[in-house]
Amino acid sequence: MSGYTTITTFFDESGKFKDHDVVCFGGVASYGEDINRFADEWGRLLASNGLKEISGKTAFNHRHPFGSRNSAVGVRKRTIALRPFIQCIRNNLLSVTGVTVDVPTFKKLPSHFYQFYGNDPVFMAFARGLLHLLEFTPENDKISFICDDEEQMALPFYHLYRKIRKVWPPAKKKLVGISFVDDSVLFGLQAADLVSGLMRLEAGRLWFKKQYDYRTLFKQLTKTPSMKGGERIWRCDIAFGGKKSLLAIAEGIQDEWKRVKREQGRI
Repeated sequence: MSGYTTITTFFDESGKFKDHDVVCFGGVASYGEDINRFADEWGRLLASNGLKEISGKTAFNHRHPFGSRNSAVGVRKRTIALRPFIQCIRNNLLSVTGVTVDVPTFKKLPSHFYQFYGNDPVFMAFARGLLHLLEFTPENDKISFICDDEEQMALPFYHLYRKIRKVWPPAKKKLVGISFVDDSVLFGLQAADLVSGLMRLEAGRLWFKKQYDYRTLFKQLTKTPSMKGGERIWRCDIAFGGKKSLLAIAEGIQDEWKRVKREQGRI
């Protein structure tokens, strides 16, 4: 086939709803040539710090050494060590996006909401993330979706992916595949892990007044894209799923679900 290009997206979750007030499903997206360039630079950054891989859980823990070639203990030094990784994302990839969810509010939503998304808010974040990608992807382009391979989440994500393709015609046209890969071998997933972690921390600050150490990194990640300085990024979008937006989504899902049932002759 010809006449289209494929956007590859890397997404990961941050936070479990049983343990956190905020969960996030976030990631990065770009075309193949961008991802190759990004991977080369990301690999060099890992090597220069004496790292085999990077994850938000360990990267944001500034009390322990960062890597064998750069201890970077303490908030200031760790922030300096992480800045080149954030800039690598902005210099090489087109899009940063994510969905954060207010867990206490999610648990109080109407019952019909859970019939579609299930009881874990990360599934709603996953679905909204997919739909957002559909909105900004050019009409004739395709989307390949890559997630971290976590045993408990992979199969539910796959089933929800299939449901979305069935219910929303644009999804069936644009979404061409979903795969689950160990994040230790894909630099794009490591970037997604950092992105979703920062988004979750920022949402916790906004909703629950929880201060965190790396807000300067969040600001660097999400600042207005610049045509100067070699940056490739052209959009950074975060959907903050607080009370008002979650209730609106719940209402919209109910209306959409009724429409689908009518078309299928069930009501």
